[in-house]
Amino acid sequence: MKKTIFDKIVVGFVLLVIVIFSVLALYTVNMTQSKLLSNTEQNLKTESKLIISTTVTDYMNGLIDKDTFYQKLDEHAADMDAEIWLSTANGEIIYCSNSESPAAKDMMITDFYDRTDIYSQTVKTGTLNGCFSTKTLSLSTPVYQDKSYAGLLSIHLSLQFIKDIAQKTFASTYMPFLVIVVLSLIALMLITNSTLKPIREIIATSKQYATGNFNARIDVHTDNEFGELARYMEEMADELSRSNEYRKSFISNISHDFRSPLTSIKGYIEAMIDGTIPPDKHEKYLQIVLNETKRLTKLTQGLLELNNFDSFDLQLDKSNFDIKSIILPTINTFEGRCQDKGIYLHAIFHTDNTIVYADRTRIQQVIYNLVDNAIKFTPEGRQITVQVTEKSDKIFVSVKDEGVGIPPESIKKVFDRFYKTDPSRGKDKTGTGLGLAITKEIIKAHGENITLNSKVGEGSEFIFSLPMQKEMQVPIKAVHVKKEDATQYISNGKFRIKKN
Repeated sequence: MKKTIFDKIVVGFVLLVIVIFSVLALYTVNMTQSKLLSNTEQNLKTESKLIISTTVTDYMNGLIDKDTFYQKLDEHAADMDAEIWLSTANGEIIYCSNSESPAAKDMMITDFYDRTDIYSQTVKTGTLNGCFSTKTLSLSTPVYQDKSYAGLLSIHLSLQFIKDIAQKTFASTYMPFLVIVVLSLIALMLITNSTLKPIREIIATSKQYATGNFNARIDVHTDNEFGELARYMEEMADELSRSNEYRKSFISNISHDFRSPLTSIKGYIEAMIDGTIPPDKHEKYLQIVLNETKRLTKLTQGLLELNNFDSFDLQLDKSNFDIKSIILPTINTFEGRCQDKGIYLHAIFHTDNTIVYADRTRIQQVIYNLVDNAIKFTPEGRQITVQVTEKSDKIFVSVKDEGVGIPPESIKKVFDRFYKTDPSRGKDKTGTGLGLAITKEIIKAHGENITLNSKVGEGSEFIFSLPMQKEMQVPIKAVHVKKEDATQYISNGKFRIKKN
C-alpha cells in the first residue's frame, strides 16, 4: 500500500518529537550540570580568595596562633562541606580537614599535583589520582608572602550533588514528554485530506514556473501559511519575470554599447590598412579610434564598479568635510566644456553650514556625474545651477539644468543601468548609461535618497541629501571668570562656570 504524504507527516512528526525531546533533555541536563559546575567553581574561587586574604594571611603575619588557624580552617571546611588542604613551600601538607584522607598521612602535595600546577591557580575535576572515591572539583590556589611562594591552598568539593540534581531533572521530563506525544498524535489524527489540497496546487503551479511560465497563478486563497506561501511564490514569479526581462535588456544594451565603438574602430583601422584613408589623415582617424577605446574603457570600469556594488557592501570612508570644497573644483573642471557650448555653470549656497558627514571621494563622483549629465543635455546659451540648502538636519544638493528635460514615462527609468532617454541611443555619443546608476548606488549606500524633477523643454533637477556634520566631543574646561564676563562664557557653550 502506497503511503501518502499525510502518513509520512505523522510518522515524521512523531520521530521528530522524540528526537527533539531527547536532544532537549540531554541538552538541559548537560547545561544544568555545566551551570552548576561553573557556579560551584566560582564559589570555590571566592571562598579560596577569602580564606587566603583573612585566615591564612593572619596566620602568616602572626596575628593568630596555629591552633586558632587550624580551627578557622575547620570551620571553613564545614561551612562549604568540602575538604581543605594546606601545604608549605616545599610541598609538605601541614593541614587536612579530613583526617581520613590520604593527604593527611604524611604525603606531599606533588603526590596529587604536578609541579607546574602548584604555582598558579588550577581547577581539576575527577578523583585526583585516586584520592577521592567520587568525582570531585578541586581548586588549588598558590599562597604568596612578600611576593614569594609560601604554599598551596586546596579546596575539594564532591560533585555528587550535581549528578543527583541532573538525574532528577532528567526524570522530571518524562511525564511532559508522554503528554506531548499523545496530544501530538490526537492533533494529527484530526487533520483531514483537505490540508493537502493547497500543497498539491502549489506543486502544480511550481511546475509551471519551472518551465518558464511565470504568468501562472496559484488557486489558493486561504488565510493561513499555505495562502501566504502562495502569495510569496507569485511575488517570486513576478520578480523572476522582471529579472528575465532585465537580463534580456541588459544583454541587448551592453551588446549595443560595445558593438558600436568596436565597429568604428574596426572600420577605421581597415580603411587605413587598405588605403581608403590616406596616410596624411591617419592622425585624425587614430584620434577617433583612441576616443572610442576610451569609451570602451569607461564602460568597462562602470560595469566593474556596479558589479562590486552588487557583490559587496560599498565600503565608505566617511568624514566631516565642506561640500564647497568639492563642488567648486568640480565646476572649474567643466569650465572649458561649458565655454565651448556657451553654457553658464555656477553654484549657489543658501546656507553657511555646508559641512557634511560622508565619503568625500564618492560624493565628488556623484556631483561630477550629475554635472556631466546636465552639460550633455543642455543647449547652448542655457545655464546649470548647483545649489546647496539646509533643512531638517540635512544638507540638500541640487543640480538643475535648463536642458531638454525628460519625458514623464522615463523619469523612473533614468537610474536604470544602460537606460538612455534617447531611444536611438545616438545623441549622447560619450555616455555609457551607467553614470546615474552608479550615482544612485553611492547615495543609497549613504542611507540617503536622490530624486528627479523634470519637464520636457524646461530642464531637469536632481536633488540628493547628505547628513550634516557629525558632532565632535568638545572638552569642557573649568575656568575662573569675573562676574561681568560670565554671560559671554555661558553663551559660547564651551565652559562651565564654577562659583567659589
